[in-house]
Amino acid sequence: MSKQELEIKTYVSDLLQERAELFLVDIAFSGTHSRRKILVILDKDSGILIDECGEFSRALGNLIEENNLFGDNAYVLEVSSPGMDRPLLVSRQYKRRIGNTLSFLLNDGTQFDAVLESVSEEGVVVMPAPQKVKKSNKKEAVVDVAIEPRKLRFEEIKKCNLIVSFK
Repeated sequence: MSKQELEIKTYVSDLLQERAELFLVDIAFSGTHSRRKILVILDKDSGILIDECGEFSRALGNLIEENNLFGDNAYVLEVSSPGMDRPLLVSRQYKRRIGNTLSFLLNDGTQFDAVLESVSEEGVVVMPAPQKVKKSNKKEAVVDVAIEPRKLRFEEIKKCNLIVSFK
């Protein structure tokens, strides 16, 4: 990790301490030395507003400029919300999704959809969706099989996305 990346992470951390309702979802660096791209993804429990992203971006940009972090080199700073299509990465994101259907990919390769029932510091409890099975020569049918809630530790989850439904 470069000196600039460490400095930016420190700036983000300091700015978040002043804005306790916001939390960091992810920070990514890309580009070349002469043109860096910094992507900061923020959220809050009630959902972050575009104005809050803009205000945070201005504050972070001011710190970068005041400290002449990139000298004469160009950089692009983007502060964004996670968006509906991005994976859930931190436990606070899961809390907002209680009652929603999520798509899980576990570290062991298991994939399934489930309704998020609850969230704790260690992980989540989900209710797997009914399974589709074939009955003889008929088409697939959803069969009511006794499905039990399933506990997952965050360490077991490789990727988790919200399933967006427009029904």
